Amino acid sequence: MKLILKQYLASLRERQELDAVLPDLLSSMGMNVFISPTRGVKEYGVDIAAVGQVNDQEEKVYLFSVKSGNLTRETWNGNADQALRPSLDEIQDSFILSRLPPEHRDKKIVICLCFGGDVNSGIRQEVSGYEQRNTRDNISFEEWNGDKLSEFIQQYLLKEELLPSSSQALLRKSLALLEEPHSSSNHFSLLIDEVLSNATDADSIASSITRINVCLWVLFSWCRDGENLEAAYLSSERALLLAWDKVKDYYTGRNKPSKSFDSILDTYQQITDCYVDRCLIPYVGLKYALSYAVHSPCSIDVNIKLFDVLGRLAVKGHWILDSLTKSYAKKPPTDGESEEQERLRLRLRDVTSAINLLAINNPMLLSPYKDSQAIDFGLALTLLSNNSELDGFVQSWLSGMVDKCIFTFECDGMYPIMHNSYEKLLEHRNKDKTNSNYKNKVTEASVLYPLLAVFCSLYKLDSVNQDLEKFAKDKLTHSTLQYWYPNQSSEQDMYSNSSTHGSASTDFPMNGSAALEHIKQECVNADSFKSMSAVTKDKAPLVLTACRCYRYPVPFHYIEDFLNASE
Repeated sequence: MKLILKQYLASLRERQELDAVLPDLLSSMGMNVFISPTRGVKEYGVDIAAVGQVNDQEEKVYLFSVKSGNLTRETWNGNADQALRPSLDEIQDSFILSRLPPEHRDKKIVICLCFGGDVNSGIRQEVSGYEQRNTRDNISFEEWNGDKLSEFIQQYLLKEELLPSSSQALLRKSLALLEEPHSSSNHFSLLIDEVLSNATDADSIASSITRINVCLWVLFSWCRDGENLEAAYLSSERALLLAWDKVKDYYTGRNKPSKSFDSILDTYQQITDCYVDRCLIPYVGLKYALSYAVHSPCSIDVNIKLFDVLGRLAVKGHWILDSLTKSYAKKPPTDGESEEQERLRLRLRDVTSAINLLAINNPMLLSPYKDSQAIDFGLALTLLSNNSELDGFVQSWLSGMVDKCIFTFECDGMYPIMHNSYEKLLEHRNKDKTNSNYKNKVTEASVLYPLLAVFCSLYKLDSVNQDLEKFAKDKLTHSTLQYWYPNQSSEQDMYSNSSTHGSASTDFPMNGSAALEHIKQECVNADSFKSMSAVTKDKAPLVLTACRCYRYPVPFHYIEDFLNASE
């Protein structure tokens, strides 16, 4: 385990990675962290500051200057940004004299050189000489390298009573199976369940989420090094949802459980950012690139993966949109956007443009094979409904999908069916076209066609809507056209998927204006959504993340503003 942890620490970057792990570790060691990493705030060489005891020594002040990887000549005193030696000089010349809180000035001070790897042998004498020259009665130096950090993580975060040997074995299995992402993520899910199973109060929940977060970072660092992020993506999604299911009753935004959850949310965001930036955005602009990247001669594999990717991009966009909306609400850009608002807006534009290019360059996204792919399409449509610049693209996409669904149904092609298993899709491709009962049986229920009817009406596609209504009237009389809404039990089961939940509105009208009126009424009647913890505690994208992960249709509550604007 120590070797696994050391490799993980060595792979972490300095900002938002190594310096994000340290405060949790120091808190677990019983220390009081009084300075944490903050963007844009000059702390005169100090990244993290804490006061406390280490290994039963007297209470001291520990000042950390953090660097990533091995300490080389370049990162010690070279041209690298924020080299370590100048930071150590700043700590002694400025921080200790002017920034150290008065209550800690009588305590001994330890300046910690913190890095995830080792000191390169070529500069060992320079580092040791610097430490000896600057050691005084009340100031000493310590090196917190990868070995020391991994020992502390094992001793305080992942010790046997907190992370039993069975859980450590699950982590090792998850790492060993990175090339089989579903197996790897299944082992990690078992680890999550085991760690959270005994968490019953605020402190134990906070501690459990912190341990899961460390394990998730280990998994992510190995996935990133192996250039295969799938296991980390799947595991982060489930870790986030299960963490919220545990912490939701204690979440205030300020207490210890809240900080633990916000940390694992940050990890989830970094993993999904890395996935989107490395695996999707560079290739969406190339014709058929992602279709080809599936590496399968079977169109079913390509279809399943493309809709899966669409859902992932859309969920990422919803999280960015949520952050941007909160930022605008907190500080309206009356005198121009802040740097953070501009960054979020440009990031959102990157994701929505990626969805646009993904659909244009991969025409398979016009032809869903599974009715449940309405979930991924719905995630994309609810996101794009917030961007009027892409209305023309959405209208074209909707028109093309309606045409394709009608055409494939009428010519017995790969029209969408209600089954999700790969075996059923293979049977569907090789179906007996003379069997008249087959078509009715595999299309006896649908959420896709109601979704299409609603958005065609919202985007004023009257002729397309009429074609869809006529098709439903002529060909789908046997089908239960319906849509899903959260109900009273959804709060209990939505984030853990412990049981089926929600309510369905059947006899869904396919006439455009009637469909809009129907969902407006249902959104009013199905008011359980508005009382869900993720919504009331400003974490609404968690519901969408759960919809993608556990395969529930996107609640129409997310387009209520669009519905009202269409009146």
